Amino acid sequence: MLYVAGNLATALGEVFGDFPAAAVCPRYRVALLRPTAPVAVLDLRGQGAAMRIGALPSLATGDYPRPRTQPWARAIYEDQPVARRRIHGVYYDAAHSNGPALALWNTEDRLEVPADSRGAVQDFALAEPRMWPRVVDAAVSLGMRADLVAHCPTCS
Repeated sequence: MLYVAGNLATALGEVFGDFPAAAVCPRYRVALLRPTAPVAVLDLRGQGAAMRIGALPSLATGDYPRPRTQPWARAIYEDQPVARRRIHGVYYDAAHSNGPALALWNTEDRLEVPADSRGAVQDFALAEPRMWPRVVDAAVSLGMRADLVAHCPTCS
């Protein structure tokens, strides 16, 4: 499963939205992605879209905990309820920021991290000096703070 956000605030909200602060590990990164092949998604944002697959209309817009939404995503992945095409994920409005977000399945061969015109790959550590102010601003826009942790329990 790959979660993709349309902007940094949405990405932070998806990862840290249930907490009062974003505890950012020095190893956390953000990257731009570009499709290399078609990526078909089920758009859950439209009126009636969720109901057409047997879900509650608020599935795509409600602030449900992940243990409640992940089974729906798993069912969509397994059942493929969209006729005439195989989908690679769902497009939804993120609960914490209302920004655009994707949850994608098995798309590693359909996406790449592009390089800019100078050849620099568009993949950045959140702790980088030019990224950190953007992280702090994005966290503040969500009503939280961002803390750079020295020793990440996940990475240690």
